[in-house]
Amino acid sequence: MPNPAELNPADDTLAALLPDGVLRDVTPAYLDEPRGRFHGRAGLVAAPRDTDEVAAVVRACAARRVGIVPRGGGTGLVGGQVMPDGPAPLVLSLERMTALRGIWPEENVLLAEAGMTLQAVRDAAAARDRLFPLSLASQGTAAIGGCLSTNAGASAPCATAPPARCVWGSRRCCPTARSCAT
Repeated sequence: MPNPAELNPADDTLAALLPDGVLRDVTPAYLDEPRGRFHGRAGLVAAPRDTDEVAAVVRACAARRVGIVPRGGGTGLVGGQVMPDGPAPLVLSLERMTALRGIWPEENVLLAEAGMTLQAVRDAAAARDRLFPLSLASQGTAAIGGCLSTNAGASAPCATAPPARCVWGSRRCCPTARSCAT
């Protein structure tokens, strides 16, 4: 693990190494936690379209010793999607990776890229007679990657209901057949 003091800021030198079309403007949407409690910094924002572009971005950052802050849907409330100090990192946004890679209903498996919205995942599951029970305050607009990677939605949408994990199980062992929802 590199020492943070040895990292370089993301800059135009790094930008020249990145695939065409992946850079975005650095805007407050990429730097602020939704409640305004945490504010970050970034030298560049990359929004790759596929895993090959993600790999190219990671290789370029590793070669230049530039830190990466991954960003899913930007709905996190713990400040993990922002870097408040140190060398300006590259923010790696997964918002453009929105493909549904496959559904295997007999195995209760759905493979979605990180930028796919919760509503799109729910719709895809419903089209195969399955239920995707993740529940969030932002409902269908949240990107699925951050929700699952942090196990968001493990609590119930209201204080009087039992935790969703008690009802549905964890995301890894969630019973998705419609018969389980009744």
